[in-house]
Amino acid sequence: MHTKPTGRRILPRLIFLGLTAMLLLSPLAFAAESTPAHPASQEPQTITETMSCAACGMYPHRYPKWQAQVIFTDGTMAAFDGNKCMFRFLLNMQKFAPGRTAEQVAAVWVKDFKSGKWLDGKTAHYVIGSKEMGPMGKELIPFATRASAEEFQKANGGTIDTYANISMATIKPLMGRMR
Repeated sequence: MHTKPTGRRILPRLIFLGLTAMLLLSPLAFAAESTPAHPASQEPQTITETMSCAACGMYPHRYPKWQAQVIFTDGTMAAFDGNKCMFRFLLNMQKFAPGRTAEQVAAVWVKDFKSGKWLDGKTAHYVIGSKEMGPMGKELIPFATRASAEEFQKANGGTIDTYANISMATIKPLMGRMR
């Protein structure tokens, strides 16, 4: 015969159930708090020595501090040996990647010139046309902060702009004899 639990038995059971619930739910809470800004499929990918620049054909692996990449919604990546090539690609995808559209771009990654770490290219501050030369001449040099870009600009010249403001008119003076 089953007897009704007394108050002394209920309290330990409630404590046990509460602790069990906390243990089971805490990994979910931790996972929600530590979710990265970009899903794993949109994080920067390794640029290997066999990959060529999606705009000019050079090998970005040879120029680690100048590397940039575009990650598409399907998880594929286009690698670049410099930001000038990356912007040429993004502003003229029908030429460089027929069938691709701006809506398919999931993430843009550039390397912060000061730290060498990957940085969201859409939030970077770019020094344009400084005396610092990239793999193919004049470049757009990315920095994580406006202050870092200004510090670099004071020493090396150029102008500062953001991702949203960069156009073919920005890039054209950097091209030299390139087309």
